[in-house]
Amino acid sequence: MRFCKIFAVFLLVLSSRSSLYAQTGFVTIPSVSYGVVDGISGIPVTVSVAAFFIAKTEVTQQEYSEIMNNNPSFHKGADFPVENVSWWEAVYFCNRKSTNDGLQPCYNLRTGECDLKKNGYRLPTDAEWGIALAGNTFTDSDDIHAYANIGESNTKNIPMLLQSLAEKKTGIVGQLRPNENGLYDMIGNVWEWCTDYRNPVGDTPMPPQNPQGPSHGVERVIRGGSFISMVNNWSRGYRSSMKPDYKSRFIGFRLCRSTGVKPAKNSIDISEWIRPYKNTPDSLVDNTGNLSSLTIDSHGRKIESPDQWNTHREFLKNKWSELLGNMNNDPPEPCAELIQTITGDCYTGKLMYLQVEPDFSEKIYVMMPDRPVRVPAPVIIVPYYDVDTPAGENLGGRNFEPPGVRSFAYLMVRHGYIAVAVRWFGESYGAQYGEAVANLKLKHPDITGLGKWVWDARRVVDFIYTMDEADHNNIGIIGHSLGGKMALYAAAMDERITAAVSSELGIGLEFSNYDDFWYYGDFIRDIDATTDHHELLALIAPRPFLLIGGDEYDTDKSWYYINAAESIYSLYDKPNNIGYFNHGEGHTPTPEAVRLSAEWLMYYLNR
Repeated sequence: MRFCKIFAVFLLVLSSRSSLYAQTGFVTIPSVSYGVVDGISGIPVTVSVAAFFIAKTEVTQQEYSEIMNNNPSFHKGADFPVENVSWWEAVYFCNRKSTNDGLQPCYNLRTGECDLKKNGYRLPTDAEWGIALAGNTFTDSDDIHAYANIGESNTKNIPMLLQSLAEKKTGIVGQLRPNENGLYDMIGNVWEWCTDYRNPVGDTPMPPQNPQGPSHGVERVIRGGSFISMVNNWSRGYRSSMKPDYKSRFIGFRLCRSTGVKPAKNSIDISEWIRPYKNTPDSLVDNTGNLSSLTIDSHGRKIESPDQWNTHREFLKNKWSELLGNMNNDPPEPCAELIQTITGDCYTGKLMYLQVEPDFSEKIYVMMPDRPVRVPAPVIIVPYYDVDTPAGENLGGRNFEPPGVRSFAYLMVRHGYIAVAVRWFGESYGAQYGEAVANLKLKHPDITGLGKWVWDARRVVDFIYTMDEADHNNIGIIGHSLGGKMALYAAAMDERITAAVSSELGIGLEFSNYDDFWYYGDFIRDIDATTDHHELLALIAPRPFLLIGGDEYDTDKSWYYINAAESIYSLYDKPNNIGYFNHGEGHTPTPEAVRLSAEWLMYYLNR
């Protein structure tokens, strides 16, 4: 697959460059990881592709005829590549040859879905084909003809094109020079079908691990060009697409197989991996400012063990529960009404109303990955004003931004995680925030706005616990700005949340607008000065928590809170489970900050 803006060189994970899979004329391409900038969101992503076998040559007419008992090719020759075959005919050939050779067929011939876990023959994915090409696209026409049976640079003279078409044809496979991987005719001779649908919204890895393109589409990818393809910039890297039932004298295919070896996980040097999250300015190392000590309990005694902390932890949790207030009713049984099912490019979305009170439901958007990272899959909760922006999709809500750095739910579902976007009550309890808070107080006079959110978050987790597809032991939460506050409070007050990321929330009570009545109200200015959000961070310990700052609401002063809470994380011997990354570029998270946020969640939810 041709991904835009490649920002890192290929990192080969296996030792050998390629080795002969001698019995069937295949070459082994080792596992590889490389960095790209995602073409939809602009976020840096690491792509991993497992080792695979790929045929040294295109499928010949003789090979095709032996399996299919026919030869549809326009240019006849036993050792010429088969052509004039549709994508469907190519995958049917793959399944039939797999069965003949005692291997597992890879394709569902009704849907076209390919199971890469099977050991049978298949077409390469777009990503695999691009890796196997080994970078040899050639722009010099003298050089390319040594490797490729391909056309000329002419784009003006039609008679010359027609003469070339009359005089040229496909050639015997494997007669020209091989590329670095020992593969022949990767450029020219015939275009080669790939497994993937063409991505209609950009060349973007879906998912980043063994990408196979979108889960649905119109046209399938073809790679490599034909004997008539032009040799100039108009060739567009010899990457194109056609409808899967299309046939042409210019299109054939080459076989591929999975090795059964998963992409190698890079061994992580935790001291290097954690560095961006622990880049404390020298003047702030161990500095907690004027924050109260978390290792002194309410009786003035020093806390030196997790057991001692647990007693004080209950005291702090009760204090914050009183601040948040009480809903004065019992939670309903988890129940959600399905409003709409939406097919995304790599997921199925369910727009739902989740019952969070006996007489009130809140909007959620559950995004189920078509290719989960594992089964059951970890879950990422993404709270925000409405569900549209986290999903990167216009769902008819009050707030929508196209896919970008705030589309956390969309980013994580493409990584293979279940994502649940959640609307904030301020967008649902009334026409605007004033009416929403007024209605809240009329119904529940003893609850604060943040207390209402914590209640709703618990109902979301209750619902996730009813999902068989969800890994109930790995539930993350991530939010930006208002959503960052929601992520902090939900994680602090519900221990079922496994890991959390909060972006530019204003980690200190004085850093942001917590005195607005949709959060607390002005009474929060008059609480005990020892009470602040470092206590909420301590309630999360030792579960992982990452703060993202941008020097608007979260600045260098936010290190006071991280340092204070780290004293509790250290009691559990987990100081690396809390971190802070300040991108310093304002309130909106940068692509790099989002990458680090996603990697934080994936690291701690995958262990």
